[in-house]
Amino acid sequence: MIDHIINRATSPEEAQGIRDLHTIIPSIENLSDNYILRWLRSFDLRFDACAEALKKHVIFRKAWQLDDGHWEAPECLEKYCGYGYLSDKEGNPILMSLLGNMDVEGMLKSVATADYIKFSLIAIEKGIQLCEERAKQTGKPFEQMMLVFDLDHISAAHFSCRQFASSFTTLIMLFQEHYPLVLKKVLIIRAPEMARLAYSTITTLLSESITSLIEMPSESDWKRALEKYVSLDAWPMHWGGQLAENGDPICPSKIRYGLGPVPDSYYVNPDTVFPDYDQLTTVYAGDKHLIQIRVKENSRISWQYMTTDEDIGFAIHYDPTMSADNLTEMEPIYPYIRLECSTVPISGMFTAEKPGTYIIEFDNYYSWFSAKKLRYNIEIDEC
Repeated sequence: MIDHIINRATSPEEAQGIRDLHTIIPSIENLSDNYILRWLRSFDLRFDACAEALKKHVIFRKAWQLDDGHWEAPECLEKYCGYGYLSDKEGNPILMSLLGNMDVEGMLKSVATADYIKFSLIAIEKGIQLCEERAKQTGKPFEQMMLVFDLDHISAAHFSCRQFASSFTTLIMLFQEHYPLVLKKVLIIRAPEMARLAYSTITTLLSESITSLIEMPSESDWKRALEKYVSLDAWPMHWGGQLAENGDPICPSKIRYGLGPVPDSYYVNPDTVFPDYDQLTTVYAGDKHLIQIRVKENSRISWQYMTTDEDIGFAIHYDPTMSADNLTEMEPIYPYIRLECSTVPISGMFTAEKPGTYIIEFDNYYSWFSAKKLRYNIEIDEC
């Protein structure tokens, strides 16, 4: 079924749908026709549903600055978060994530959860670029990539670290919403029993279209499972293949293995990292804290925030009428995201292209019992 979706030529109805989407959503001009086709097919050509999803996707891309191309990841992520790109038997990309090799506790004591998520999104975006390059070679409308999670060295910390569990769950939800028909297979290798138990709890969050792609062979059969999808003579020895670079079985030009435990020199001290802030408030359980600002055209809105405990939701809304009674009547500008921010503050910025009234939302509505003490700065730079 999936092969039929990918391999068939663009139909006249699909071509017209792409043209119509460009007309009603001009902001998708940076997305290729084949990129949009993937969305159309994921919605079975249900045009209105696809258009609504793409509108949200454009807002998401702008908010996370995925098209800017000049984001510099924190050094700690570059050095200690293992990943890389290989190829399957057909020559299509495989994104390798060395999740088990990552010191999750040390990482999230050192970098903001938003940076970890963006680092992962950038890796997915690069994989899609490789798919597009491959599609030009094969002549297909678009290609898909395979995702391989290596859980070697995974420990109890991966499952007990609240920050990581929250961040990884957020990443999964963003992927499901914004990257339809990107994956053709998810292979989880070297998974111990504790990982299998954890996976059973995550499946409730996954769509059927994702769970149908997942394969988790036994710890003894992972090499045999890989061999179904890759050519071992072009696969690193460390993962059961025959390839080495100057005797190195990891092939470092292809895979960034990560350097092991994160040194505590990278750790952020939550008591001193955010000494200067403009506002301190408590957002009670089941409540929101809203900030109304008026800005001129193309003003830059910057923020930094941190809680003393756990996570908090964040979003920005635009009120074009300047008379909206509630957030649901406003235009979402920066999509809602709930992030752990008790150790490292979250920072960000957004260019408000339209003048008028904006509402910054800090949300603790989902919490039944926990009030959140919130520190934050909001700055407006007028161009």
